[in-house]
Amino acid sequence: GTITALRMRCVADLGAYQLLLTPFIPELGFPVMGGCYKIPALDLHFEGVFTNKFCTDAIRGAGRPEATYWIELTMDKLADELRMDRLELRRKNFIGKDEFPFTTALGITYDSGDYEGTLDKLLERFDLEAFRREQSELRERGVYRGVGFSTYVEVCGLAPSRAVGPQGVGLQAAFWESAMVRVHPTGSATVFTGTSPHGQGHDTGFAQIAADRLGIDPERIEVIHGDTNQGPWGWGTYGSRSLSVGGESVARAAEKVQQKAKRICAALLEADPDDIELADGKFQVRGSPDKFKTMADIAGAAHIPPQEMPTDIEPGLEETSFYDPENFVFPFGAHACVVDVDVETGKVKVVRYVAVDDCGKQINPMLVEGQVHGGVVHAIGQALYEQVVYDAEGQLVTGTFVDYAMPTAAELPNFELDRTETPSPVNSLGVKGVGEAGTIGCTPAVTSAVLDALAPLGVTWIDMPLTPMRVWNAIEKAKGGAA
Repeated sequence: GTITALRMRCVADLGAYQLLLTPFIPELGFPVMGGCYKIPALDLHFEGVFTNKFCTDAIRGAGRPEATYWIELTMDKLADELRMDRLELRRKNFIGKDEFPFTTALGITYDSGDYEGTLDKLLERFDLEAFRREQSELRERGVYRGVGFSTYVEVCGLAPSRAVGPQGVGLQAAFWESAMVRVHPTGSATVFTGTSPHGQGHDTGFAQIAADRLGIDPERIEVIHGDTNQGPWGWGTYGSRSLSVGGESVARAAEKVQQKAKRICAALLEADPDDIELADGKFQVRGSPDKFKTMADIAGAAHIPPQEMPTDIEPGLEETSFYDPENFVFPFGAHACVVDVDVETGKVKVVRYVAVDDCGKQINPMLVEGQVHGGVVHAIGQALYEQVVYDAEGQLVTGTFVDYAMPTAAELPNFELDRTETPSPVNSLGVKGVGEAGTIGCTPAVTSAVLDALAPLGVTWIDMPLTPMRVWNAIEKAKGGAA
């Protein structure tokens, strides 16, 4: 059961025209083509094909869902061939917790991980033995229920200039990130960030990051994004990079402000700057908490310097940081999906979904949970519903959301989410990305669950999306019907 080598060939339909990243998307998953596994040899071959279909470009996950789908369902098939338990095969090939940072056969260095840890926590919430008993009882009553698992690793924090610039993958961009932190005379603050969110809650997370380093209530911090007329240049939001790159640049700018604030505080209290600490929202003398200044006190002195202020301290309280990380970050997790399949109609119903994700340190758990919710729904759509369909004459027949099926709350259960925390050594926050995690980890779990449900009927494969017609056809074919 020890994997010694894997060979993969990918043929990607790119549509008719090249957009910004069109030919790059299939290869974007290559850093994690080996998944969570210690595989000494990998041979990857990508072919992009231009067709007369609609043009393509990046969407949530961009290449990594395909990579994870391939490796995770390959693990399932390998386990079945070897007559091994699917999860035990994974454990046998996991990169060990004490082996990080781990450089793969592709020359990619995974920053940190504990793949067994997330799987163990998942199985604390999901009793597999009890499920198998239930599954057997349901099959006797004609109910086809299945479970699928996915243990994924994701590459994100898209940024290192040497990796994505002209000498790297050739995207002709740098992808560092910038931030400016300005504390006003009142003690409130403004954070300018180069990233520009589209609903992820950056305003909340970035305000928390700055607040921790400035001793200010997050409610008194305004976050401004997408305005290069006021703040420094930035590269936007994509590739789950906003926190690990943009958030880190906010943290570094705020740290610079904190260091200057400590010098000002020390002057006001006639203390050594090295003895000033930030605790409980106050800048105080270490060991003498009664001697302190608030950020409002310090900001006032920074803008209207008192006589005791040293002349070598410039007025104002504002700093800028540009951050270009040394490596990507690699979040990971373990997902389980339970489905029921109606063998008469081919309809698939998701009845339970459990996920344990690790995105390093969590700045705001509620935002993390929201991102996982959205990612999982996105992936369930890909696995079961969403497809661009053309008729025999090449006419697009799914051109509106009336025709293009997407999941709604009516088709989904409540998600059971949990997390572990394995900090990344790449940045001072210890954070990794999570915006695309659900999209990456989910599709193989859904497909595997459907195949598990239909295993007694002899169904071994169905292409995504697993629409009722495709599922029904697979069942009829397995029965020897005319489908």
